[in-house]
Amino acid sequence: MASASNAGAGVVSSADTISTVDDQPVSVGYGRQPQWLITAAQSSVSGAALEKSFSSNLATALYGRVGGLTILQQGAEPGLESPILLGRGLATFGPGRDVLVMVDGYEGAFEHLSPYEIESITLLKDAAATAVYGSRGANGVLLVTTKRGYEGALKLQFAVQSGFRSPLRLPEFLGSYDYARLYNEARINDGLEPVYSASDLEAYRNRTDPYFHPDVNWYDQVLRRAAPVTSYNLSFTGGSATVRYFGLLNLLNEQGLLIKSGSQSENSKNSRLVRYNFRTNIDVDITKNIMASLTLSGAVEDKANPVANDASTIFNTLAVIPPNAFPVYNPNGTYGGNAFFSNPLGDVLETGHYTSNGRTLQSAFQLQHKLDMITEGLRIGTSVAFNNFFRNYSNKLRQYERYLIADDGGEINYSRYGERTSLVGDEGDSEQWRNFVFQTFLDYERTVGMHGVQGMLRYNVDNYSVLGEQHPFKHMGLSGRFTYANRGKYIGEFTFGYMGSENFAQARRFGFFPALSVGWVLSEEPFLRTSKMVDFLKVRASFGLTGNDRIAEERFLFDSYYRYPASYYFGTDNSSSSSLQEGRAANPDISWEKDRKFNVGLEAQLFRRVDLAADVFFNRRYDIVTTANRILPDLYGIESPLLNRGSVQNKGVELMARYQSEPIRPFRFFAGVNLWYARNKILDMSEDVLRYDYLRRTGHRIGQPFVLEAAGLFRDEAEIDAAAQQRFATVRPGDVRYIDRNGDNVINGEDYVASGYTNEPEITIGFNPGFTWKGFDVELFFQAVTNRTVYLSGHYFYAFQNDGKISAIALNRWTPETVESASYPRLSSVNNLNNFQPSSFWQVDGSFIKLRSAEVGYVLGSHVLDKWGVGNLRIFANGTNLFSLDRVKYTDPETLSGYPAMRTFSLGVKVNF
Repeated sequence: MASASNAGAGVVSSADTISTVDDQPVSVGYGRQPQWLITAAQSSVSGAALEKSFSSNLATALYGRVGGLTILQQGAEPGLESPILLGRGLATFGPGRDVLVMVDGYEGAFEHLSPYEIESITLLKDAAATAVYGSRGANGVLLVTTKRGYEGALKLQFAVQSGFRSPLRLPEFLGSYDYARLYNEARINDGLEPVYSASDLEAYRNRTDPYFHPDVNWYDQVLRRAAPVTSYNLSFTGGSATVRYFGLLNLLNEQGLLIKSGSQSENSKNSRLVRYNFRTNIDVDITKNIMASLTLSGAVEDKANPVANDASTIFNTLAVIPPNAFPVYNPNGTYGGNAFFSNPLGDVLETGHYTSNGRTLQSAFQLQHKLDMITEGLRIGTSVAFNNFFRNYSNKLRQYERYLIADDGGEINYSRYGERTSLVGDEGDSEQWRNFVFQTFLDYERTVGMHGVQGMLRYNVDNYSVLGEQHPFKHMGLSGRFTYANRGKYIGEFTFGYMGSENFAQARRFGFFPALSVGWVLSEEPFLRTSKMVDFLKVRASFGLTGNDRIAEERFLFDSYYRYPASYYFGTDNSSSSSLQEGRAANPDISWEKDRKFNVGLEAQLFRRVDLAADVFFNRRYDIVTTANRILPDLYGIESPLLNRGSVQNKGVELMARYQSEPIRPFRFFAGVNLWYARNKILDMSEDVLRYDYLRRTGHRIGQPFVLEAAGLFRDEAEIDAAAQQRFATVRPGDVRYIDRNGDNVINGEDYVASGYTNEPEITIGFNPGFTWKGFDVELFFQAVTNRTVYLSGHYFYAFQNDGKISAIALNRWTPETVESASYPRLSSVNNLNNFQPSSFWQVDGSFIKLRSAEVGYVLGSHVLDKWGVGNLRIFANGTNLFSLDRVKYTDPETLSGYPAMRTFSLGVKVNF
């Protein structure tokens, strides 16, 4: 299709990178289009940009780089990072919230892929972009496009990158002296006698008695300061006029943060992740009219850990065990321990090891036939794809002895806990999923004079099976896109999806999802064609309907279920009998969520150096599944049916700007910024009737925190007597004071109010500056988020609760001397049910600015390396997730507990032949 004459701007809407090639095609739903022709809202990032973030999970390289894509970190342990990906924020309070991921046109996983095999990652956002995915596109679609070959000589690239990862922050727990003196203070606050004597405190302070007055930093005992990580990559590409190929081999070897336990004990193994990736993409012109494509990739992943399949158990223990509980080793060399806690070091070294082997295969074969003999530009094709994942676990478990010591008149008594056993194998666990896809399609593209026409019609059937599910997940449908461009400046497009799912009753399985979009390339108009300032300017708008069929945790809500076993009580002796129990009432009319999407956008290039893009969107999701807003009595015997009653409004703005200096100068500078904002509001969630309107979730954000509103700390008994009754526990000066929202003089569940934001940020900013100079290059990438609230809870923040320890956050606690300045409640040695109620006291601004990546490199040109057959060689130093500026002082704002967020430092070499 003919392009706009000055479409060389090729502005990529809300993108991290900018195309500068006329008519360069980019990925769209089930196809590719030149950028100037696209009237849908989408944003993308190149694989080259993702190489700047050194991570074992490709999804974590996307932070802030793709406009509209919000990524929520779910841990940092190698091989277990599973970030949540949201397109344009949240639009449903149902369980199906993530974007749909398509790898080379087929649903699949992408987190294990190497950046070196990625051509681009594109987020489809509005109805014009996602309608072709029918009832699966409402949350957005992430297109992962891998590299393919091209006609030309063989080119080889070898890259190696090696470094180490270390915690960005670790919790700041206090040592034994501070623990003991503050625990005494907590006991006194509770009206109890102190536990530790003056001699005890002196022994802790001087550390003169390491066995009976130990001071153990268990993090130092169990964790390394840094863990090595290395990646090797070999890729090759090239081809002839008939055969084009791309191949890749990649090895990632990453060790965990736990000590090298396998090197110290035969009962353990070192924490590690080893992954091998391969890819072969081949395109063959069998004849002048028949083309074949093969896409084949896979990964083999070996993971090992002591203690458990993940490190959460160890980190939970580290967060709770007091520093003076017992020594690491007793005088006779046995492990310390007691009735309440096991020994973290002993757990790592002696309780066995867990290993797993995962295998991923992604394959697709496609045939296309040109039908120019029927009409020029017509093609027909068919493809089949098979994706499979399998992981098996091999666990070896044992127990070990630990001893509590006591001083009995100068002699040491040992009390044993646990038994020494042999390793016992457990090979029974595994997980698997596989996906089979069949597609057949017609494509049409032709330009006649000033008229350009594109068309796509595609039939799709997919079958997704998960181990443990009796029935596979199935979809069947027809998708289409029809595009018309007049004179390269007036563009109209109609897209649709007609899709069915096995999850609904037979008469209601299929739905129609249309979208209409238009575009106007103003830079092709006479009044701008000769402009020296405006090189490219396009406005576009879209409106349409999309769907989401992931509506509930349960499947087949149109049918009735009976649970077994269930217990019924008969007679007067309180004995039960096993039987069937009727489950939730069926709803034969249950359907998918619908989302009406409206989008207006603008793309521009000015002075051939500045690229701009902006989008404004307004979405309304309805038919979200909720329960009926009435309570059925237990005598009814069944649960209420789920109904399509809920609705949510989601709106926002996305902006992109990028500048590149003149390419002919030795010094070149560039800077790009992405900003996006999305806010949702629940319009209807079929809530029960509530006594007070302020208790209703309707009208607030999805996931809006409802907590008691804290009004500081009680100063004295007189203030307690004058306040509303807080009946959670006995209230003393220094306890958290709550506002009596309804004025009934009692603090209870009717005083909860909406407070703060949610964990999902409403505003995200990505900033990417850099420069090159005489072979040197420097590039940074910052991410900032705001309108986000985090809630501080658990052992890191609740001093002495549940027999736990105390961290530095409690140093500024309330005491009679710190009434005016205290920021933490009085200490309590017992579980304080008043101070740790869900309240605004524990809410903290979750905004942050992070340096996600920084890289400095130097390129040796071919004039130096020609005699060795090397095209160029680049050496570089890289840092990933280097620092965070935030208001959560004691841990990372994204990873509040468990395995800590990690920073990475590495050196690398990349050689092109």
